[in-house]
Amino acid sequence: MGGLLYCYNRPMSKKSRFKQTRPHRTVFAPETGEAPLYWECPVCGYISGDPQFMDGNHPCPICGATDGERREYPTERIRRLDARIRGYNADGDHEIVVILVMALLEAVLEDILDRIMNAQGASLPLRKMVMDTQRAIGTRIGKLFPALVGEEFEEAAAELGYSDFPYRWRQLREVRNAFIHDSPFNGARETLQPSMGDDAMELLDQSYKLFVLLNNRFVADGFSEG
Repeated sequence: MGGLLYCYNRPMSKKSRFKQTRPHRTVFAPETGEAPLYWECPVCGYISGDPQFMDGNHPCPICGATDGERREYPTERIRRLDARIRGYNADGDHEIVVILVMALLEAVLEDILDRIMNAQGASLPLRKMVMDTQRAIGTRIGKLFPALVGEEFEEAAAELGYSDFPYRWRQLREVRNAFIHDSPFNGARETLQPSMGDDAMELLDQSYKLFVLLNNRFVADGFSEG
């Protein structure tokens, strides 16, 4: 399947403070066996994998902007880490794959939280203070995310078509932590099975689509409601 993939944003729950303002679709980047390539509107933050969107003359479906350079997403730093992960996976180093995928997902989560706060008007010093005081990944997912958007991360993921993503991510975080930390509470884990590396790679590929959808729902749509 070399064509573009589309996902229409679904109505969110009544608890969400974000309301759908106009129907639009998220265009997923083609799957190429490496980090996907998206482009971001510099005005509202909308992200699309449509190659036409790379051209600034192509209007943004959210804000209509046709000026400004469309930025690439994910960042070059994330793309380099992604390439290293795929290299380790090809070499069968599944333990390193699990550790690095968990690190990459945490970095991408931090990015989306920062984007949401920025879309809500938070200053850079305030965003930095929040992220510095909310360092634990569980706190960021379980408390900061719902505080910002009005619903749980699990609920948002399910509404966007990724209902099992939060659970699988949590399970792999737990085995990663047991593997690298000698905890008197959970016990140490001496090895990670190869299947866990496969699970981590599936989460990696899914994460780009999920976080692009979260961005377009809570950042770009948030802009359009402002």
